This record gives sequence, C-alpha cells and structure tokens, in this order.
Amino acid sequence: MGPSITPASTDDVAALWTKAALATGPVDRDRAEAAAQAAYRAASLPAPPRFIWCTSLHDAMDQLRRHISQGHTPLVRQVRRDVLQKALSTARAPLWQQASDLEQSKAFSAFHHFFEWEGYYGEQRYDGVDERYDLMEHPYLCSPVLPAERAVLQPVLTTLHSTYEQRLRPAWDALGPVMRSYALSAARYWQAYDTGVEQKDEARAVVQYCLPDANDRFFDPAWHFYPDLVVLAAIDTYRTAFATTPLPGWEGCREVALTSGPWWPLADLAILSERPTVTHLDGQSQGRTDDQTAEA
Repeated sequence: MGPSITPASTDDVAALWTKAALATGPVDRDRAEAAAQAAYRAASLPAPPRFIWCTSLHDAMDQLRRHISQGHTPLVRQVRRDVLQKALSTARAPLWQQASDLEQSKAFSAFHHFFEWEGYYGEQRYDGVDERYDLMEHPYLCSPVLPAERAVLQPVLTTLHSTYEQRLRPAWDALGPVMRSYALSAARYWQAYDTGVEQKDEARAVVQYCLPDANDRFFDPAWHFYPDLVVLAAIDTYRTAFATTPLPGWEGCREVALTSGPWWPLADLAILSERPTVTHLDGQSQGRTDDQTAEA
C-alpha cells in the first residue's frame, strides 16, 4: 500500500509561506542573524563574524558581487542548498520505502517520462526536431515522486508559485543586467542551470515535477538565487501531511526565511536584505556590521 496521509491540512503550510512571500514589514534583524548563525552551525561551519544588511535587492546584489570580487567565498551551497536538500530527502524517504514494488515502478516510469519528454534532461526542447537521442543518460538519481506526494505538494507549491510570480518576480526582474553578472554565478542556489541536470538535485526535481504547468524557465533569474521559500514549503508539507521528520539542521534556514528577505552566506560574512518590494529597488544600502549593531 502507498503512504497514508494524516488528516492534518496543508492549507496552513501554503498560508505560512504565502505570507512570508508577501511580507513587507520591518525584518527582525536580531532573530534573522541568530538564525543565520544556526544555519552555519548546521553546515559545520563557523558563524560569520559580521552581517551586512541591505534595504534593497539591487544593493544586496551589488554587495554580493563586490565581496565575491574581493575574494569572499560564497557558501550558498553548503549553508542553504545542501542542508535543505538533506532535509527534504529524509522527509521523503519513508514514503518510498513504504511503497510497493508496483507503485515504485509506476512512479519511476511517470517521473522520468515527464523529465525526458518535457526536455529537462539536457535542458532543451525538441520543437519539431525529428531525430531524438537518449536524454536518459544523466537522469535524476533521487527517488521518483509518488502520486500521493504530488497530489499533496502540487496545490501548496502552485499557490506559492502564483504568489511569487505576482509579487516577487517583478522585483527580481527589475534588477535587469545586474542579475546576469558572471561574478554572481557562484552565489546561485541552482548553479548548474545552464549545463543540464544535476543528478543529485532532489529539491529541484521535486519542485519541477510538482509544478508541471509553470514556465519551464521559472528558475531564471530569481530562482537561481532565492528558491528557499518553495523548498521550505515542500519540507513543511511532508511534515504536515505525511508526519515525516526531516533531518535536523534546516531550522536555521527556515527561520531566516520567515524573519528577513533573501540572504547569502559567505565565508567571512553574511549578506541579508530587507523584504523585497518593487518600490524599494532603488533604495540605498544600509550595511551593518557587528560594530554598528548598537547604533542600528
């Protein structure tokens, strides 16, 4: 038999992360910094000695690019992506283990058929090309998404994605050329977008599969940098609907996402931002380090 779903509603999960995406009030800097420190510790890294706060996405991108050019190593993958990937993977694992051989076989077929025929394997579209070649050479290696998973995840992620498209995407799109800076590629959450599928990228596979009607390029540009809301919503959905337990350590990333805007961990500092709104795109930086905390 397939995984059983608890009566707990996922409406609260969708509401929580929609509220986070729509939030415009002042951030809680102390809570966000404490959460960022916890995220570093969960990745077995020392907490950053200083924090730089920005009042606009444009300024945050400028700060990020400047510090990368000065030699500060981005830790987006270690502190955010890897931790959330592991949490999602452990939350999903019990469902696959409980599924029958027949359910697993059907799910495997449907999952990889979707990615091959939608062109995600190889990151291309066929568009009338008659000759095809095997794009299954480098498929996702994670457990396929079961029908029960998809049925529960899809409405939650669709709600959040719709909110994102209406509210957050315009703010990111307004950044224009600054988002295409080569220097910023090291700070992308999904770094290998232009080079095809990363076989172990379970979070991206789950999100794409559960949002089949989304624009296939919805990862570009903003989702390169800040997809945490939808990944966290997916993890919360497993906790709520299936009563599974994610691997500990992801709570720091969750708390940052709920108490501030987008953020980027680097080796010696962390860049955090106010919540993004279109009207704040031209705002000036209000960088803050530990030495400025008493004045903030």
